[in-house]
Amino acid sequence: MNDAIKVLGLYGSPRRGGNTELLLDEALKGAAGQGARVEGIHLCDFRISPCQECLSCFNDGACVIDDDMQGIYPRLLEADVVILASPIFFYGITAGAKALVDRCQALWARKYVLHDPLLEGEKRRKGFFISVGGTKGQRMFEGAILTVRYFFDAFNTKYTADLLFRGVDACGDIGKVPDALPQAFAAGGNLVSDLGGTGGERT
Repeated sequence: MNDAIKVLGLYGSPRRGGNTELLLDEALKGAAGQGARVEGIHLCDFRISPCQECLSCFNDGACVIDDDMQGIYPRLLEADVVILASPIFFYGITAGAKALVDRCQALWARKYVLHDPLLEGEKRRKGFFISVGGTKGQRMFEGAILTVRYFFDAFNTKYTADLLFRGVDACGDIGKVPDALPQAFAAGGNLVSDLGGTGGERT
């Protein structure tokens, strides 16, 4: 099982049982069905302070803030697939998800300032974004997608694809969208099968 593909799911919503949580649950089930070892992190349960822009990470690639983010960095780097799920708040990702993204300045520094060979090599991780928004604005996801793309790039992860739903707001509304949950399940499975997964577990 040690050789299983590792999939990390990041739950970005502060609301338990919400729409992005339901979608990410299905994506992780799909990944596990294809053999991945999956882990889900509810960011609202973690203490992640904002980036202080002290630039200390430019010296050694390490963040000086001693909080729960220190335990998330290795999980990001060990994962083969990272799925970020966040609803849209004012045309962006949630504050909890954005705090995590901003703290990846340390990984950005390792890659682009310190030229860490572990982060400069050929991209092997796959990144996937899941989001819902309460309105139906055509440009609703544009800002969030740009943020998530740059987040993934900081730790050598390719923005592979996304699953986005407009007009979904009340808790559980995603269940009323035809094929939404099956699409998430299939996406999780495809992310792993493309990497050659077979038979895994969930943690």
